[in-house]
Amino acid sequence: MRVRSDQKNLFVELGVVTLGLVIISRILFSLRSIPFINEWLSTFIAVLFLYVPILVLWKQRRPIDFLDRSARDTLRGLAAFAVTSLLIFPLFFLVAMGWQKWVVGLDAFHLPLFPGFLSAVAYQVLLVALPEEFYFRGYFQSTLNRVFEKRWNIFGVSLGWSWIVTALVFAFAHSAITFRWWHFSIFFPALVFGYLRERTGSITAPILFHAASNLFMEWFVRGYL
Repeated sequence: MRVRSDQKNLFVELGVVTLGLVIISRILFSLRSIPFINEWLSTFIAVLFLYVPILVLWKQRRPIDFLDRSARDTLRGLAAFAVTSLLIFPLFFLVAMGWQKWVVGLDAFHLPLFPGFLSAVAYQVLLVALPEEFYFRGYFQSTLNRVFEKRWNIFGVSLGWSWIVTALVFAFAHSAITFRWWHFSIFFPALVFGYLRERTGSITAPILFHAASNLFMEWFVRGYL
């Protein structure tokens, strides 16, 4: 693929902005021993991932075209989130149970309570899913859509390399900020987030499914405690 100068500029922009955010987030995370930073760490990072892309898009005179424009758009996002959740979460639950039993050797799952559930929902939506989806599926994937053609049709949705690259960068960014051996697996739900963004044209469904995925995993882990 021959890269035009405007496409090259977009690559450079994404690289500089993403690397800058990862470095700043990494520095903040390394300073969490300071009580003030530790208390406000999630808020600081959420603000960065929300307002930096807004400023970049404003400076480059590009629209924020990945938000709902009407109640109909919101309902479409809610419906996509609901259908995706019904398809994926039950299947994932069965696979995860099998993994825990036959690979890890744990066979004592119980249906756990979830104290502080509403607080956890607010945290996951406002401080995790919203800023991450705004940046990665909103700003990053939308920008890459200006570079890569959508060559594939998957279940009625046109997708291109922007879908794959965004999921890879999303997973890598997590490990670059704070390494966990299982971060490679973030790539797979990230594909679902990106798919929902392209299907609905907005980030409402990705935000909700992202938050629900984190909450589901937290609940599932509690079942083995």
